[in-house]
Amino acid sequence: MSDMNNNVKDNKKNPFKRLSSFKKFLIIYASALIVIIAAALVILHGFLKDYESGRPANTMDTLVAHIEKGNVGEWIKKSGLLGEFETESIVSDYFRDTFEGKQISYKKKAGEYSESTPVYVLYADDDKIASVSLDESRKNAHKFTEWKLSSINFNVNAQDKSHAVKVTVPKGSDVELNGVKVSSDYITGESSVDLCKHVSDYVDTPVNDIYEITGLFTAPDVKVYSSGKELSTELDKEGYVAYYPGDDSLLEEEKQHILLVAENYGKYMINRGSLTTLSGYMIGTAKEYMSDIPAIDVYLIGRTFTYNITDENISNFRKYSDDCYSCNVDYKLNVNWSSGSTTYDIALTYIFVKQDGKWMLADFKIR
Repeated sequence: MSDMNNNVKDNKKNPFKRLSSFKKFLIIYASALIVIIAAALVILHGFLKDYESGRPANTMDTLVAHIEKGNVGEWIKKSGLLGEFETESIVSDYFRDTFEGKQISYKKKAGEYSESTPVYVLYADDDKIASVSLDESRKNAHKFTEWKLSSINFNVNAQDKSHAVKVTVPKGSDVELNGVKVSSDYITGESSVDLCKHVSDYVDTPVNDIYEITGLFTAPDVKVYSSGKELSTELDKEGYVAYYPGDDSLLEEEKQHILLVAENYGKYMINRGSLTTLSGYMIGTAKEYMSDIPAIDVYLIGRTFTYNITDENISNFRKYSDDCYSCNVDYKLNVNWSSGSTTYDIALTYIFVKQDGKWMLADFKIR
């Protein structure tokens, strides 16, 4: 009797013992099934996550997300695509300015995209901005390929020339892009200074070094130095051009000589000067060219007149070496006669060379 009472008490404490064997089986089976389903869901989640991360478009989505957040420069640096002349902020600012107020999208690049080498075109609204190539990063746990940025090529837009620069500088100059010195490894050649192409019979033709830097995200800040002095630099259709430096001391020495040659040119043009005198200041191309220029303007034929020279100015004085320099000369040649007057705006570019200790005009251009 005592044992029966104990069994009743045990059953009350443990209701599971009162269940039939079938019900016990169902509970155990259901519990195991729940565990299996939970495990399967975890595995499926991991599988789908790996599958998603293995889609090339996922990497492009990440690129777009970073552009939208404004920190794409940091991500590009981690991808190994940030060059030595640009910073994270420069790149982030470029993408911000490019896509500001525009829809960012991408499409597979026709003719280049493949499953093994994905290539996309990045758009700002309907404008093509860049061609983005991806490369295999690693295989994840489910053997799906994960992708990383391989290159960003801006040549997709032929009108945008800001991602590669050509810098033409006086030979031996130092070049900086965004404050970073450019090594001589970037020199791709040299060229003669076009203005001085006719001086080689008398002095060494001045030469420029040509630097070419590619793979930039945006147009750089370019500075050029010679002997520690920053040179005047301009951007033209071919790229950046730095000019040979001036020399205030030499200009001061030569100023009166330059103006004397220029004034004699003006006097000759109105038949108040001598070609012989003018040619005495010249050699080579300048002397040959001067002999072909007519001496008098048709308006002055048969007239009695007076003249004077005003607003003389020398500019763009460039010293190429101790025996070669160039400059611009401008002045007004005012001619008056009894019934009228005219003013000639004289604009010349002179190239002088030193011969036997004397500066001679070797070439000139009428501007």
